[in-house]
Amino acid sequence: MRDRPELSVDPLSDVLSLLRVRGGMPLRLQAGGAWALRFPAYDYLKFIVVLEGGLWVQVDGDAKPYLLAAGDCLVMRSGRPYVTASDLSIPATDGNDHFAHLARDGDTVAWGAPATLVAIAGRFDINPAQRALLARLVPPELHLTADSPAAPALHRLLELFRHEARGPGSRLVTANVAQMALVQVLRAHGAAAQDGWLAALADPQVGAALQRLHGEPARRWTVQELAADVGMSRSALALRFRQLVGQAPLQYLLQWRMHLAQHALHHEEIPVATLGFRLGYSSESAFSAAFRRWSGQWPGQYRTSVRGAGVIGMS
Repeated sequence: MRDRPELSVDPLSDVLSLLRVRGGMPLRLQAGGAWALRFPAYDYLKFIVVLEGGLWVQVDGDAKPYLLAAGDCLVMRSGRPYVTASDLSIPATDGNDHFAHLARDGDTVAWGAPATLVAIAGRFDINPAQRALLARLVPPELHLTADSPAAPALHRLLELFRHEARGPGSRLVTANVAQMALVQVLRAHGAAAQDGWLAALADPQVGAALQRLHGEPARRWTVQELAADVGMSRSALALRFRQLVGQAPLQYLLQWRMHLAQHALHHEEIPVATLGFRLGYSSESAFSAAFRRWSGQWPGQYRTSVRGAGVIGMS
């Protein structure tokens, strides 16, 4: 067996172990004058951090643009095309073509003079098989302002990320720094969120319930047992859990088991029957039927399809 996630009572670490975050090469941007650049759809997690000056970001489908000031960070996972600009009233040109024609000085690209914007832009690659899991954590766009408690630490991490992106050992270092930067983003979002998975994790009792489900995913939990463990009535836990997480506790447990199964089918040479028993199913047929209902494929079909597509190498 290889790459088996170590499960604990820290659900956020469990989820991050499945996401397998990796950092792509970040760029330092220095821009002056009037400009507007349009970028196509993407399939990773993007970030923009403004160090000096400001810029606009308009995402297709959003009613309002984001105005990023010095110290702000925008994290984008929606995958929708977008425009970045000094002035959104200017017709946008192709952003990829623009960057292809710019000279680079190390990891810095510059255009226009004098520079009125200094920013860091980059990407975090995520296990493509776990995009649904990422969507549970991060909104389509997340704007962290300079006064966010997480902003100073995030800026230091991203600067370290940029400096460590070259040289011996860079792949290992940047992967770890990318993980830490994403944790800072998630913590900041969770502290401010009123609902969603991260808000649930911060809730004393629902968070304790999540810890138990993650710590023993193979256990045949009942809502009554789970409620008793966290000091709530069955009805109160069921209501609060659904309000925050958006689904019932046992439905969440089923989905978490399926994410674990998906990961194992990617990365482990494990018989389907053994995997099913590991996840709490009494038979291979019961596990296979549950996986097919969730994914639309039998476990063996799923394993063959992702390996044939080369997805393992991407995660």
